[in-house]
Amino acid sequence: MGPQGSGKGTQAELLAKNLGIPTISAGALLREEIAKETEFGREIAKYTEGGTLVPDEIMSVIIRNRLNQPDAVNGWILDGHPRIASQMELFLQFFQPTHAILLELTDEQSLERLSGRLQCSVCLLGFHELYMLPIIPGLCDKCGGTLIKRSDDNPEAIKQRLEIYHQETEPLVARYEQMGILHRVDGSGTIEEVAGLVKEIFE
Repeated sequence: MGPQGSGKGTQAELLAKNLGIPTISAGALLREEIAKETEFGREIAKYTEGGTLVPDEIMSVIIRNRLNQPDAVNGWILDGHPRIASQMELFLQFFQPTHAILLELTDEQSLERLSGRLQCSVCLLGFHELYMLPIIPGLCDKCGGTLIKRSDDNPEAIKQRLEIYHQETEPLVARYEQMGILHRVDGSGTIEEVAGLVKEIFE
């Protein structure tokens, strides 16, 4: 967990390679549903484009379906869920996490990072104008798709999401501490520096 722009997705991918288990992004699952342009996807888009959280019931179904897939039988890394107490209660009814990693970042750092974020329009791989440039400008390293800015990465939506994070997601930190599984990591360093700190947790 961590505020928007703290590098959750990037660090989850790196950790997944080290541990040999899949990383599952709640945000990516939502964007996949939106891309399908189904009625379900259009309903989700109303929330994400407005900078508000998707209802718990919808998120719970999407997450459970994904974590019950065969590739997650030996473990998984979940990025971006649960985000609020009610989601956490639903989540813990079905799954028991062994580690909760908190990537700490200031609001100012979050705004800087998110304003430069890019995403492949085809495979959804993430890049950044300052921290993770593609080999060929404007094109995805993985599939060659066009890189775009996400519609919810505008300053107003970002500030609203950060406010929601402070009010509704930060309280989960205390719960993870009570469970004895919380690990705090300074997320302000380079990708490699933060990855090193995360790796130490599992060594």
